[in-house]
Amino acid sequence: MTDLTTFPLDDAGSFSWLARPAEPLRRASTALAVEDGWILVDAVDHPGLEGALAGRPVLGVSVLLDRHRRDTQLLSERLAVPVLVPGVLAGQGQPLNHPEVEERVVLAAPGWNESAFWLPRSRLLVCADALGTVGYFLAAEGDPIGVHPVLRLRPPVGALGGLDPAAVAVGHGRPVTSGAAVAVERALATARPQLLRAWGRVAASSAAALAARLRGRER
Repeated sequence: MTDLTTFPLDDAGSFSWLARPAEPLRRASTALAVEDGWILVDAVDHPGLEGALAGRPVLGVSVLLDRHRRDTQLLSERLAVPVLVPGVLAGQGQPLNHPEVEERVVLAAPGWNESAFWLPRSRLLVCADALGTVGYFLAAEGDPIGVHPVLRLRPPVGALGGLDPAAVAVGHGRPVTSGAAVAVERALATARPQLLRAWGRVAASSAAALAARLRGRER
């Protein structure tokens, strides 16, 4: 299968994609359309990716979170482009210094170094694990976006609050392209008050996944 399902993010042509939509973590990747080409973020390879990128050069492949290496090195070598990293991941690639892309440091701690990218011109926010749209990020089923369960203790308000994004691309799940600014501010504001409810959903989901695996072994 070579067709790649993409989700448009801005008028410049940026998009996100889920290379394997059926996988439980629903890893999502983003292609940033900047004036001089593409910057791929937290990329998972797909046979149709290069077709979706046709017409502009790829400037580099970037990582927002130290554990999100995914297919970064593979794509860097195949496309003959550098690995570009934010300052929080200094030493793991070349510095990403692009006038259209602003780094927002989410967390800098042993075992968890994460930044987000903010593109002011198109009001596009790109996150790794700070925000997500799959079930274990959400306190309630109808929530459009939520804070990572661990980060709910100290939500990254300073990094992600007050930006007024028109769209938010995340590392897990589909992007939010409608009502994004309101959704992000609400997610940050309710992260701690809804912590126990969100953790309860994570525990229930984990228990259900374990039960399913055990049933599979019994067959």
